[in-house]
Amino acid sequence: MEMLRTERSLKLCFTPLYMLDHSDLKVCYLNARSLHKHIEDVWKDINYSSTDIVIFTETRFSPLDPDEMYNINGYRLFRNDISQFSGPGRPYGGTAVYSRIPLKEGYRYAHNTNGIEFTIIKTESHPNLTIIGLYRSPSIALSRLLSALRTILDQDSSSQNIFIGDFNINWMAETDQQSLYNLMLRENDYRQLISSFTTDNRTLIDHLYTNLIEEEINAGILETYFSDHKAIWASVKR
Repeated sequence: MEMLRTERSLKLCFTPLYMLDHSDLKVCYLNARSLHKHIEDVWKDINYSSTDIVIFTETRFSPLDPDEMYNINGYRLFRNDISQFSGPGRPYGGTAVYSRIPLKEGYRYAHNTNGIEFTIIKTESHPNLTIIGLYRSPSIALSRLLSALRTILDQDSSSQNIFIGDFNINWMAETDQQSLYNLMLRENDYRQLISSFTTDNRTLIDHLYTNLIEEEINAGILETYFSDHKAIWASVKR
C-alpha cells in the first residue's frame, strides 16, 4: 500500500482546481444547465469551493427565488437573472457569479446587450483586469454577438481582459469560428485558450479569450457529472 501511495501513484490526466497555486487568481465558468437543480452538486464539489470567482450560466433562477436557496458558504452571490419573463415555469438563461475575494467597488454588474448576457467583474487584487462572463443563446444571431463584443473591445483597447463563457460557436469547426476568430485574434490580438471539447457532444463552444501574456495565465477544462458541459477555468498570476 505504501508503494502505491509513493512509487506507483498514478498521475491525473487533468488538473483539479484545488491543486492550482493558491496564490493565483482562479476563475471558473460552467454552463450548469439549470443551476437551480444542481446547487447541491456544486456544494459538494471541492473544485468550485477552491475557486476565487465562479460563473454559472443557464441558472434558470426564478425572480421569486430567494438568494438563500443558492448561497455557497464563504461566497457572495450576484444574480444576473432573466428580467423579462412571464408565464409558468422557469425562465431560460440567467447568470450567477460567486466571489470569495474583494471586488472593486461597482463591480460585479450586468451589461446585457443584444440578447446576450454579459456580467462584468473586477477584483481588488487585479484592478487592471476585467473578467467578462458571457452567455449567448444559439437563437441569437452571430452578428449581434460580434457587434456587442466589438463595442466592449472598442471601449478601452489597452485594458487587460478575460472573456469567458458559452459562445455557442464550435471552435472545432473552421467555418463556424471564422468570424469570431477574425474579430478576437486577428483584429484584437487575443488568444483563445481552450483547445479540447467542452461538451458531451464533442463540440468546443465554451471559450476563453484573453490579451494577457502567456506567462501570466493558465487555462484548462474540468469534467462535470451534472451538466453536458465541462467547466473551463483560468489561473492568473498575482
